[in-house]
Amino acid sequence: MDNSTINIMLNRRSVRRYKPEQPADEIIETIVRVGQQAPFASQLYSVLLSRKKKQPFGAPLLFTICADLYRMERFMALRGWKVITNDLSLLMFAIQDAAYMAENMVIAAESLGLGSCFLGGAPYQAARIAKKYKLPKHVFPHRAAGHGLSR
Repeated sequence: MDNSTINIMLNRRSVRRYKPEQPADEIIETIVRVGQQAPFASQLYSVLLSRKKKQPFGAPLLFTICADLYRMERFMALRGWKVITNDLSLLMFAIQDAAYMAENMVIAAESLGLGSCFLGGAPYQAARIAKKYKLPKHVFPHRAAGHGLSR
């Protein structure tokens, strides 16, 4: 089948060597916007972006996608509503939402000529990441992905 989206998905590979060039802000905004279009259960996610010089594999960008229950808590409190489900159900929805967003972002980056690589260490470094970004309670780093031009 000749379909550009399917071809991008079938040809995608994890990239572990990047050129140092930073993608334009417009590209970054597009990648995040596409991530926000994922088929969410409850939009229980947040996105962190790091442009530090020393990212894994030399990636110029590192997105960390968080499962964000704080977002739901704030939304409900502002409306005077009460959460009537259990924390485990909400956590499952948040993990799902974060994964959907991350996948959409990787596909968008690939379609724009940027390589990427999912990193599995975010949950194991959650306390350090939360402290670094001053994350509120109930925001859990879930998935990180480096993005950039491949070497």
